[in-house]
Amino acid sequence: PEELLRRAAGCGYPALALTDTNNLYGAVSFVEQAHRHGVRPILGACLRQHRSQCVALIAERVGYRSLCRILSRLHLGAGMLADLLADNTDGLHLLVSDVVLAERLREAFGRRLWLELVRPARSAQHERELLACGRRLGLRPIASTATHFATAADYPAFRLITAVRQATLLDRLPARLAITPEHHLATPEALRHRFRDLPEAVHHTELLAEQLRSDVLPHEVVLPAPRVPRGLAPTRYLRLLCERGLRRRQAGNDLDARQRLREELAIIEAQDLAGYFLIVRDIARYARRQGYSMALRGSAGNSLVCFLLEITDVDPLRFQLPLERFLHPGRADLPDIDLDFDWKVRDQVLAHVFRRFGPAHTAMISSHLFLQPRSAFREAAKVHGLSNEQVSRLLETLTNRVDDLLRQQPPVATPPGFPLEAARWPRLVADARLLLGRPHYLSIHPGGVVITPRPLEDYAPLQRAPKGIIITQFDKDAAEHIGLVKIDLLGNRALATVEEAIRLARAPAIHCPGDDPATVALLRRGDTLGVNQLESPAMRHLLVQMRAESLHDVIQALALIRPGAASHGRKECFIRRRRGLEPVQYPHASLEPLLSETQGLMLYEDDTLRVVEALTGWPAPTADRFRKRVAKQRTPEEARELAGTFLEACASRGVCRTAAGEVWAHLAEFRQYAFCKSHAVSYGLIAWTAAFLKAHHPLSFWTAALNNNQGMYPRRVYVEAIKRAGITLHLPCINRSAGPCRVEDDAIRVGLEAIAGLDEEFRAALLADREQRGPYLHLADFRRRVAPGPEALALLIRCGALDFTGQPRPALFLEAELHDAERRTAAASLFPPPPWSWAPADYAVDRRRKEEWQVLGFLTGPPLLSLFRPQLPPDLVASRDLPDHVGRKVQVAGVAAAARHVLTSAGGTMQFVTLEDEWGLLDVTLFPGISPATAYLGLGPYLATGIVEEQYGAITVTAQDFQPLGGPSAGVGTSSRNGSPIPTEAFHAEWIAFREVE
Repeated sequence: PEELLRRAAGCGYPALALTDTNNLYGAVSFVEQAHRHGVRPILGACLRQHRSQCVALIAERVGYRSLCRILSRLHLGAGMLADLLADNTDGLHLLVSDVVLAERLREAFGRRLWLELVRPARSAQHERELLACGRRLGLRPIASTATHFATAADYPAFRLITAVRQATLLDRLPARLAITPEHHLATPEALRHRFRDLPEAVHHTELLAEQLRSDVLPHEVVLPAPRVPRGLAPTRYLRLLCERGLRRRQAGNDLDARQRLREELAIIEAQDLAGYFLIVRDIARYARRQGYSMALRGSAGNSLVCFLLEITDVDPLRFQLPLERFLHPGRADLPDIDLDFDWKVRDQVLAHVFRRFGPAHTAMISSHLFLQPRSAFREAAKVHGLSNEQVSRLLETLTNRVDDLLRQQPPVATPPGFPLEAARWPRLVADARLLLGRPHYLSIHPGGVVITPRPLEDYAPLQRAPKGIIITQFDKDAAEHIGLVKIDLLGNRALATVEEAIRLARAPAIHCPGDDPATVALLRRGDTLGVNQLESPAMRHLLVQMRAESLHDVIQALALIRPGAASHGRKECFIRRRRGLEPVQYPHASLEPLLSETQGLMLYEDDTLRVVEALTGWPAPTADRFRKRVAKQRTPEEARELAGTFLEACASRGVCRTAAGEVWAHLAEFRQYAFCKSHAVSYGLIAWTAAFLKAHHPLSFWTAALNNNQGMYPRRVYVEAIKRAGITLHLPCINRSAGPCRVEDDAIRVGLEAIAGLDEEFRAALLADREQRGPYLHLADFRRRVAPGPEALALLIRCGALDFTGQPRPALFLEAELHDAERRTAAASLFPPPPWSWAPADYAVDRRRKEEWQVLGFLTGPPLLSLFRPQLPPDLVASRDLPDHVGRKVQVAGVAAAARHVLTSAGGTMQFVTLEDEWGLLDVTLFPGISPATAYLGLGPYLATGIVEEQYGAITVTAQDFQPLGGPSAGVGTSSRNGSPIPTEAFHAEWIAFREVE
């Protein structure tokens, strides 16, 4: 709507109505943008059901509620459009261009029913019939252009979007659509000219606009109604629960705890938030009773009330977390309490919430997804005639990242292998640019839930997501704008890994001391692959550079790695001070008590709050509001204004300008992403526990990691690390495997879920049958009991899941084919088929590896890179030996484990690539010009030549040359799990031959 509003303002229109079809998705942002352009916003919707259509416009706040009900019931299949309109007329004006609908709703709407005359008209005959109906019913006509875009120049973009929406080729769109270039926002003069024979229609349009208010969106906070014991108000009940919590947490005699509790409860009561805390406590209590692991994210860990209600186990007093970062008397927006659960039980928690508070009062928040560079390019390519597979191959061959490609003017040369004529390439790129940033589709927020005291359809329009879950049409920001309180219930794979590893360890109790020597040694080696939050290359290096010694250091590292804390060399400054290479200095003496634990630097958002409070003398609520403004600054003008305010306040307190300027320079960087301390503490506790489990229970840890982790590394990287740890992996087996991986003696049995392409329903049926009737005896028994299709059977044979039979895999294929052939022959002939005497030999080792790689995406046998060794130069330096070659030029090789791109200030692309050889990971830095020919790395392997560099104990290779090698001599083919674009041969030669024998 930005272009429409700009056009409306330029044309001098005082008001503009947004009437999307059957939705209010953009209502909140439209209102905000309209005010910026000086145009009065009018809200409504074009309502369609089957062949009925009309436009509802909101005249007052009660009309907003009426329209929300109509939209919700339309989407949820709760009535016919005409009936819904007749039952919900309050506060609405209705524009109809349908004679039947006009006659049906004349009595219900009275003088608030109008005839919508659209020009260019559908047909002259239709307009005459509509005007005759209006005269008969006494309805006033209004002038409309059915505007779909700002100017006629936007029509090509409209056609492009139409092709994307209809999933059709641009060339196959009709030359003339129902919407034409004339359906743009005409000037007032052009509108009057179009309706020169009906000037009253233009007058009625102006009259109608005057009757429609612009402030129709609700703003009052909508708090859920908690269940409390009879006779107790929510505030009183909350106080009682907190008193119990003090005793349970053994803080009943702690004066600081009691003082902090009094402060928190006073704010909660003043802001009428007791019900909100009780609702969250209800959810957390259910989870604890079910034995679900749980953690808190965000700033809610700063709340003692959350700690006492057992919503979190983070003690804000122990970790010195300021309340004001979460809650204070002057906070304009509502505090967020976000709960993390084991991702496997998160849906059970959501189901409980819907049951507990009722489906009419509960919904998930929607997410509005917009076309990003890759998705915009993909959609543009598809409407130009490329298939999904062709687009994927094209993306792999591009020498530029797609976002770089879309920025370049003119576009880069046609890439090799472009499947269309070269002349279409610049048009495709231009169309991708047109699509960039436009709405793509509606999704479900990862965990946002809203609960309301009255039916939710009174507060927001609802609809059903593809998965069947009811969601609000508003996203999280819009929902907050209209007063809905969001509770985030999120799935967390790190929690699941820790929970499962503890269960698999079968230890009577897992106690993780905050300075455990084995865990510290693991951190200082940077051996944190598989530990969520600590496994990225940058984090592994940071832990080595910090010489981490405790849980406290992990918490600090989680904050230090974020851009807000690390920018402009402050990460290195922290490391140098931590290692004693430079003294700890404070910009001002008053900051020493606040920053002594963080080497004199601000690591957390909480630090910025305290520093602002200390230097300016502002009360904590004012300091926190200023912190938020700093975090949201986007323009140089905003930065100058904030700097002036801060420096002036510091000067009034006698703080010298040099010290204040130094603080401001770092403070301003917190406009970038940063952690609040309670979030770092909560996630640090999880990460420390995971690292402890890896150090003391590696078999349990790695089994859990395989089942839960979906981080920055593909599963094959974890498998290689498991093999390096001396742990054996067994291939899937239909008799021994569960769905996920499991511990089997001192090894890991790969689960059936690892088999790419194996149908989930079939897998469940197999496991249920085995549970009920026992192990399978042989192939014939397996086929008789669960009747696998040919695709499922081929997958199982190829990955070794039927090796328990003792038959070679080709023999299993042959037996299956013979059995099918016998059945077909017996059905068509009176005579049995002749016996087959050929017993095929087993596959060669390299063939078996190819099969396993293709199906599983990893190898359980030798290290992956060892298969490529015959093609590698003999004088390569192993990853484990790099510390002995610092400052020297070396050659290294490995398969790609991870890659990250960074755009330099000069516009070039740097890459940070993690390779993996037989002995571990090695990190390679590629400056612009050294990057490989494609922006998206495949498996490799890659050969890098460069200088070994050491920075505070962390080892990297700065590449002078970086090239992919050819396919392996005992190649592994292309894995459907890894999508690695490396050569492969036909895997099904025998299977195909058997089928051709018939």
